[in-house]
Amino acid sequence: MTWPVLIRNEPRGTDPAPSAKHRRPYGTIRAMSVTLPRRVLIVRLGAIGDVVNALVVAAALKDARPDITIGWVVHPLAQPLVDGHPCVDRVHVWRRDGGLAEARRVLREVRGEQYELALDLQRITKSALLARCSGAARVLGFDRGRAKEASWLWTRERIPPGSAAAHMVDQYLEFVRHLGLREARARRAFPPDPEAAAWADGLVAELGGAPILVNLGATKPANRWPPERFGTLAGTLRRELDTPVVLTGGETDRAAERRALAALDPEHGVRSLVGATSLRQLVALVARARLFVGCDTGPMHLAAACGTPVVALFGPADPRRTGPYGEGHQVVRVPPPCAPCNRRTCNQPRHACMEDITVELVVAAARACAR
Repeated sequence: MTWPVLIRNEPRGTDPAPSAKHRRPYGTIRAMSVTLPRRVLIVRLGAIGDVVNALVVAAALKDARPDITIGWVVHPLAQPLVDGHPCVDRVHVWRRDGGLAEARRVLREVRGEQYELALDLQRITKSALLARCSGAARVLGFDRGRAKEASWLWTRERIPPGSAAAHMVDQYLEFVRHLGLREARARRAFPPDPEAAAWADGLVAELGGAPILVNLGATKPANRWPPERFGTLAGTLRRELDTPVVLTGGETDRAAERRALAALDPEHGVRSLVGATSLRQLVALVARARLFVGCDTGPMHLAAACGTPVVALFGPADPRRTGPYGEGHQVVRVPPPCAPCNRRTCNQPRHACMEDITVELVVAAARACAR
């Protein structure tokens, strides 16, 4: 089957010497018909939220051509999101601590699959080099304006220039639309895991109903909300909405867990699973939750992808770009003049963008959002 390539419209008539402003960007293809490749490699190494959002590319390709073979290069942290995924046929795990020997091993493995097209969705030098050296005849990446670390130098073809402020899900969909799938829409799914599903069903039954999940962590320090406020929030939601409340987070959030629990009344009735779930278990629990509350972090994107209502607390990041994707969510934000700065750590005298988000604001959003 052939598919039309998405092209950039050019003015009619003669234009013997187009200006730089109107010159067609490198990598944009003129009107033609092409065959959607049989073997495609996706390079999106991490992090969890980025891989969750990039899954729309694999789903769109597989929906358009069920016999397509899709490979994915990923770091171990996000591996459970693609291992066994119905739209991913081959997973190449790149261990971060393996040095040059590990990079060579992954490259040999990738080249052995004889991919025809490599998609660099990570847009950094590391991912672009792997895509370029994968052996694929076509290497497609972001346009120069949105690429990082000059990664555009390593791709053979680039999607047309677009808005860097658009949501990342929509930016990823630009890749499949460039390949001709003009009507591609966001569809996200996760690998089936009967054991994780049974565990989550048992927990919901034990709790007496679908819980509200309050997620404590965030990878970037600037994205974090004070743990004591999360504790106060959890207790307030437990009382006011008469709903089970569960704290979630990773192993690195243990200190935040202690501070959050210390802010609760002795008879708070809040359950903590911080550091106690696998990624697959978290996906299953999030899919059964009544509401998810958290900062700009991977589990927030998991919840949005599962269709669970999300209350997202945003400070330094731009929610238009990395907020919860889809309808039915609430973003709580009190931006100072310096936001969004997208910094990893705050360089201001006071971390106003997160500190000015009050418990009362989040409770109000939760009331409006809880299903």
